[in-house]
Amino acid sequence: MEKQHNTKSVKPQGIRIEVTESGVVTANVRVPYFVVKMGLKFGQSAGKSKKKGSAEEELERLKDVDMDAVLEALNSGELTLPCLLVEVDEPDKNGHVKITLE
Repeated sequence: MEKQHNTKSVKPQGIRIEVTESGVVTANVRVPYFVVKMGLKFGQSAGKSKKKGSAEEELERLKDVDMDAVLEALNSGELTLPCLLVEVDEPDKNGHVKITLE
């Protein structure tokens, strides 16, 4: 079966970060998409810095994040909103983190 292409551009509204501890939601934060894009651009440029330290090394990892590829996948119909980006379980702490593009 061939995937259908969307006729109009899909525009994410934001990213939702939800943290659950012992079955109770302890954080439910929505970050507007434009802030996420700004942060990624800042992080990518900061990651190009020649200084090395824990924060700089972590920022360097952002250079591989390609939100344009995610948007292409949304527009082609390969992905749909809401789109789960990250899901992490911490069984030893009875915790769960979920990051969703909405």
